Amino acid sequence: MLALFVLLFILSSCTGDYHGKPNKDFYNKPIQTLQDITLYRSKNGEVMAVLNASKVESYSGDNARTIFPKGLKVTFLNQDLTTKTILTAKYAISYDSTDVVYLKDSIRIVNLNTKDTIYCKDLYWQQDQKIVYTHRPIRRYSSSGQDFGDGLTANEVFDSVTIINPHGLQTIEDKDE
Repeated sequence: MLALFVLLFILSSCTGDYHGKPNKDFYNKPIQTLQDITLYRSKNGEVMAVLNASKVESYSGDNARTIFPKGLKVTFLNQDLTTKTILTAKYAISYDSTDVVYLKDSIRIVNLNTKDTIYCKDLYWQQDQKIVYTHRPIRRYSSSGQDFGDGLTANEVFDSVTIINPHGLQTIEDKDE
């Protein structure tokens, strides 16, 4: 008799409110939000880059990602820990499943070793291939002048940058022999 009463109580306490639909608000909210962060990237104890961001949001689920809604600044370092290159963007998103980081809005890359500054609207970083690229127009300022391109490819620390279809004015020194 007690078992029958418990069974009836359990069955009567279940409601039909659940319709099998996932709660979309749960997946649209970050599982973690960090403020004013500094991350160091190192290899074999050697610091290679420093990332600064004022806000970072982490999301889980099938579309797990990390968003930098207020932008980021990445400082790439030489072996002696002096600054090699500084990359800034007003927005970035890192997709966990593909190892792709997408940066957009007012991207600026300043290479202190070559004295070049590159501006572009978006940039992709294929972390598994260690390359950075864009297929959108870029503008580069260097010691020899200003030029433009239809995109760029570079290694992930910007030691080697190739401008796609470069055009513009450059000053070339004519050396007398």
